[in-house]
Amino acid sequence: MKFLSTLRQDLKKTVGNYCFLICILLTAGLCFTAVAYSDYEKGISVTVLDAILYKSRAEMLSDSSYSLSHIFSTASTGYLPMFLPMIAAFPFIPNFCSERNSGLIRMTIFRTGKYRYYFSKFLSAVIGGGMAVALGCGLYCAVSAPFFPLPESYPVNMELVNMGLATIPTNSVCVEILLKTLLGGFCAGAISTLPAFFFASFVRNRYLIVCLPFMITYMYNSVLDKIVYGFYDSFSEEAFEKAQFFMAFYPSEVMSGWNYTHKTNYIVAIVVFNIALVIAVLTAFIVIMNKRTDLGE
Repeated sequence: MKFLSTLRQDLKKTVGNYCFLICILLTAGLCFTAVAYSDYEKGISVTVLDAILYKSRAEMLSDSSYSLSHIFSTASTGYLPMFLPMIAAFPFIPNFCSERNSGLIRMTIFRTGKYRYYFSKFLSAVIGGGMAVALGCGLYCAVSAPFFPLPESYPVNMELVNMGLATIPTNSVCVEILLKTLLGGFCAGAISTLPAFFFASFVRNRYLIVCLPFMITYMYNSVLDKIVYGFYDSFSEEAFEKAQFFMAFYPSEVMSGWNYTHKTNYIVAIVVFNIALVIAVLTAFIVIMNKRTDLGE
């Protein structure tokens, strides 16, 4: 019960400040940079925001890419994955750094105990980041909903349906994709908070803590791109399967993987990788904080 009381207080600090609202708004704004329609042969791409501003209803009805169900599923694309390690840390880092720099952390740890303090901070960080990103994705979906046609507004090619190559679209699929988008947003926000949480164990500057995860994630993605594209360049079925498997280790996959059909080993790889990341970051945070003679000040 004491731990729950501590966690409740830390969550109030995390979700009750203006940085939590900033995270929601930034997440929603970045979702609108996702591509709604693209034609690679003509070199045309239309973002969700461009579609809202410049596309008529008749133009949207001419291509199912503008279907509301597809628009909901694009929340995990665009520039959001790139900046998520920065904005997901907004709800937690300012309060934690203020607590440390003011010296309040010493009294808090003496009152709560070290490990209750560590676990409470960890859970408040990942839950706060997850909630902010999920709410941001929800705001994006709510704003987008009036502007795009429902799936049932598009004609159905019954010949393809009878051949098993297509399905009859229903409006209910929007609810399913919305729920998956919110779930993916929460998971992505929680995971994206981990790098900043780790750096907070030994870095005092809040701006450095927020920016370092962005740089490291960018370098990590660049290395992973070379590995994946290297397999694709081999033009063999075995190399293609390896490339598909390594794609599970992209940070953005924890957000987008829910909306697509993947092999079981792909989903298992995503889950195992992210659980291992959570354990590694929490362990490193506890070890570093225990080594500090100033109790984190």
